Amino acid sequence: MKKIKRHIKHLLEQRFTKTLLRFLSRRSLTRLQSWGGWLGRLMYRNNTKLARITRKNLSLVYPELGEQQLEERVNKSLQETMKMGMELGRCWIAPLDDIMSDVKNVYGLDELKALHNSGQSVIVLGPHLGNWELFGHFINQHFTFSAMYAPQKNEELDRIIYHGRCRAGMEMVPANLKGVASLLKSLKQGGIVGSLPDQEPDDRSGGVFAPFMGVESFSPKLVTRLISKTGAKVMAGFAERLPDGQGFNIHFIAADEAIYSPDEVQAVTAMNRTVERLVAIAPEQYQWEYKRFKTRPEGEARFY
Repeated sequence: MKKIKRHIKHLLEQRFTKTLLRFLSRRSLTRLQSWGGWLGRLMYRNNTKLARITRKNLSLVYPELGEQQLEERVNKSLQETMKMGMELGRCWIAPLDDIMSDVKNVYGLDELKALHNSGQSVIVLGPHLGNWELFGHFINQHFTFSAMYAPQKNEELDRIIYHGRCRAGMEMVPANLKGVASLLKSLKQGGIVGSLPDQEPDDRSGGVFAPFMGVESFSPKLVTRLISKTGAKVMAGFAERLPDGQGFNIHFIAADEAIYSPDEVQAVTAMNRTVERLVAIAPEQYQWEYKRFKTRPEGEARFY
């Protein structure tokens, strides 16, 4: 009986996921962002777990904020993250022409094009900032692009995400050693690959501690390893959400030069500084709801 109940629950979750995302994909950007803002304010008023994580993160990276300023940022961050959640169905399912019509201004693309046209391989850092799904779609409008992907437990959601990303031309590779080999092959052929610079590695061998926003953070060193093996250049970017459903601005910047240092800690610190420069453009749109500082150096107390 328990096995049957689990199976029924699984089927209902699959059906609900597909129905919800398809419903959201048909709504206007203005409507989606309005719903996201409302949901974020509701989460703030109820002091949810995500609200508490956000408050802790913001208090760590902006210690100079007064209580009222901190609470305002917590509220805004929750709203922006929920807007991102509402936009997912649109990014994965809505026609690509509709999604690309949301892009209003683009900054720094010429530098990326110049690198690529010269035959230089490029790693693009895409932090959890703004709308990262739209950012990936935008890159695929101009280049062949590869990125790692970790399958979702929800099978229906996994199919939607995979198809939603690949339909724009992105090559999805597994988040394992086989995937790393695929990225290396692409870079050695002068390709462009994407990398998440702000997610904690699953094991200690995959990262080092380096400061991010003034806090020691366990940060991935995959990018530094890819650079050392291929000589790739690094850029970073994101899709900045404009107010009131007006669309998005795309930003590209060159990475901090120290990212090419043979010293892993110096290189990862430079990677984090690069992300900080992007966050400074739209700090409320960073995903402060993620436990970015979960892993602590030996002897330090946990933050969460």
